[in-house]
Amino acid sequence: MHIDQTSEPLLSRLSQRPLNSSVNRRRVLTMSAGLGAAALGARTGPSMMQAAAAQQQPVAPLPTGHTWLLEASDALRPAAPGEATTAEIDELLDFQADLTDEMVEVINRWAGRQAVLPWLEVTAELSGDTFPSALMEVRAQSLLRTAMSDAVAAALDAQHAYGRPLPANADDRITPVDGLFPATSSFPSLHASVAGAASTVLAYIFPEASADGFVELANEAAESRLWAGANYRSDIEAGLALGQAIGQLAVEYGQADGTSAQWDGEGWPEGDGLYQRTPPNFADPVAPHAGTWKTWVLPSGDALRPAPFPEYDSPQWRAELATVQRLTEQRTLAQERIIDYWLSQGPHDFYTTYAKNLIERERLGEAETAAVLSTVSVATFDAFVAVWDAKYHYWIARPSTMDPEINLYIPDPPYPSYPGGFAAACASGAGVLADIFPAVADDLFATAEEGAMLRAWCGIHYVLDNDVALLIGGQVARATIEFIRGGVADEV
Repeated sequence: MHIDQTSEPLLSRLSQRPLNSSVNRRRVLTMSAGLGAAALGARTGPSMMQAAAAQQQPVAPLPTGHTWLLEASDALRPAAPGEATTAEIDELLDFQADLTDEMVEVINRWAGRQAVLPWLEVTAELSGDTFPSALMEVRAQSLLRTAMSDAVAAALDAQHAYGRPLPANADDRITPVDGLFPATSSFPSLHASVAGAASTVLAYIFPEASADGFVELANEAAESRLWAGANYRSDIEAGLALGQAIGQLAVEYGQADGTSAQWDGEGWPEGDGLYQRTPPNFADPVAPHAGTWKTWVLPSGDALRPAPFPEYDSPQWRAELATVQRLTEQRTLAQERIIDYWLSQGPHDFYTTYAKNLIERERLGEAETAAVLSTVSVATFDAFVAVWDAKYHYWIARPSTMDPEINLYIPDPPYPSYPGGFAAACASGAGVLADIFPAVADDLFATAEEGAMLRAWCGIHYVLDNDVALLIGGQVARATIEFIRGGVADEV
């Protein structure tokens, strides 16, 4: 069904407790007048997150058996292992005898924490200007993270099924390196499974990079488990093969998700109040077909299409334009510092960092960590697709097209204004994390409001763009959480 823009803001319904105030135009105006400095303080001083930590509210972890690409966590379960051979045991003892500081450094890089985290760092180092838009970057992240999450689920399923003792538990001559992230069973190697999945997906999403280089990284991550005395060679071989098979599923998903479609320029309407190319580059609009891309949870990109923007030159339309004119004329230094902070990272990066901090604070395990990070990416991607469907259904012009004298803080992005992608990504990321970590829900929702408001402060969005985007992103977050927790995904 479609969302009516007059509906109760969905962000207020995503948490177990309601927000103190709803997300609406009046809220934006009052915050622009007086709350900019307060919001800035939340970014630079003691955070609400730290204060909330003292409340010790429980985490509401996601189900750990959920899979995105596999039909079930046991769908690719490897054959049962036999007893560890004498050669496998001797290999670990040889590594133990010849362990160097350099080897320990490599071990800690890959195995001293949850297995998915080092691969996020590898991806961040490679990303740079690789992707033409935030949509494509989040798509890449969703492919990587769902593959890694499934690799964790599949490895844990097999470990539980076979219960192969850890090397140190089977042979008291083996002493594992201190500081390894805990494991209860060795077959298959979870870290190797993640490495196989990640390296396969990265070779796909970074085609200009060396595929052999990703294989070498995967082998290093897997071999480090031997050096650490944490796995036998048969464990890592089975793990790599399992992960590679799952990674290939992600590649096949990406090859069929519709992102390779090219726009032929058709369907661009003309008329008053409709989108025109914007300075300084007057570039073609970005990804007009993105609303048709395959979604992870939503039944389709148009499932949450909002009501139309106010009719051109109507009192409601003039009020929206006047609001942007006033906000940009009255923009404060504190608001500009908030904008600068967010410009250093997009919503997906922001909520990934937020999630990683919460994961570390709560000491989440392998499955929980992978589930949280994949869910953030999936929800953000689906929110983008839903927003892009609406953008190119309505083709609403940017405020500065209607008034070139608007004091822009940053150039207009090259795509229609309504609704706002940045705000929707903020709401989806915040909504997912607020459900899992209710202790910091208030802070998360505040960050989403802030991320939405700054786009109007910049002058590149109408306030209504962001009000509606918060609704869309919040609904995507709820649909994603319900899907994972056993609800029905297409009842949105």
